[in-house]
Amino acid sequence: MKTHRKMMYSTTHLVNKNKEPNEDSVEIHCYKRLRIMITLGLIIRKIIKKKKITEVILSFEGAKVQDGKGCKKLNTEAAHNLPRDVIINGISMWKYIEDPECDFHNRVKKQIYLSAASTVIIKKEANYIDSQWEKSGLLDIFKDFLYDCSIIEINSDNELVLLLQAANEFINGCKETLKKTEKNIEKRKYFISKKIEFDEIIKKYHEVINEYDYRERIKTWLSVYQLPQYK
Repeated sequence: MKTHRKMMYSTTHLVNKNKEPNEDSVEIHCYKRLRIMITLGLIIRKIIKKKKITEVILSFEGAKVQDGKGCKKLNTEAAHNLPRDVIINGISMWKYIEDPECDFHNRVKKQIYLSAASTVIIKKEANYIDSQWEKSGLLDIFKDFLYDCSIIEINSDNELVLLLQAANEFINGCKETLKKTEKNIEKRKYFISKKIEFDEIIKKYHEVINEYDYRERIKTWLSVYQLPQYK
């Protein structure tokens, strides 16, 4: 299993090593984080349908694959775009994805692996915000979103409407939990010592969340999954 997963993302592995972040790194990372979490909602529901799972219990574990590394001299870290790997009823999503009964197309599997491994090289302060955001409720609303997606029947008449509703609640939750994050850390010495940097990161995160078009993402992936080879 480990060897196979490394092979799946070997073309991008360590491409970010010792790379300096560019001026758009924070925006790119936040955008990719939203996009990948939204997409995973569609992946999880396919697993549940293919395995005929009737009672779903979701949890998380640390990401097992990573593209790239930060550089201590540059004060950078490789920030995962997918905050955690998803566990379904005690079993890693990776085992489901490789399960013959799920029958995922190789292109879809590769997209999932690359998405889970992908990172953006950002300043250490931005990765700190990510960690505190997850502790301040991001993982909770992500789990709620996955649950909401899991109960929406695939190919039902109101499938798109319900998925968009779930995504809208998730995006609104992102806004609220990011505000909560700022409140939780604003009196910490680390935050105060680098307030200008932190304020700029949080501002950019809010801008990305407000501008992110989750509707287009969901419509695009639903159309992809209608293709015979990806069903």
